[in-house]
Amino acid sequence: MFEKIIARLTRMLKMDHTVYDEIAVDENATLEAAIIVAITALLSAIGTLFGGNFGTFIWTFIRQIAVGWVLWSAIVWLVGSKLFAGEGTFMNILRVLGYVTAPLILGIVPVIGTLVGGILSLVLGFFAIRETMDLTTEKTILTIVIGWVINLVVGLIF
Repeated sequence: MFEKIIARLTRMLKMDHTVYDEIAVDENATLEAAIIVAITALLSAIGTLFGGNFGTFIWTFIRQIAVGWVLWSAIVWLVGSKLFAGEGTFMNILRVLGYVTAPLILGIVPVIGTLVGGILSLVLGFFAIRETMDLTTEKTILTIVIGWVINLVVGLIF
């Protein structure tokens, strides 16, 4: 399984956009995406131990998975499919957006790693959403922006 994950991540970094549709329809990729998200969430949470406490560690870990992956996937799917008539299911989006969190592992390197990982994850997320939902570039950008605003509001509420 880990060989498949590494191969797919390599293809994503090489900008092989066919990998997104492959991940989207592969039901086994749900577990793979969950593993990637759990690893990135754990590393982010470990970073909080240096300046916070164990409660912050737990909250960061849960927030990264619940808000950063599941809620973000639901929002992207709803906006992209309902507002812009995009294709794909929630599970398709959940899988590919789980995979695109992989660059966040770079966040283990303070500041620069977080910035580079975040930008790379955003770029890969753009391609993942565009390819998986079969949206135009403009509709993909709008889906991300509208989704980000909704996610921000929900995050502020909770």
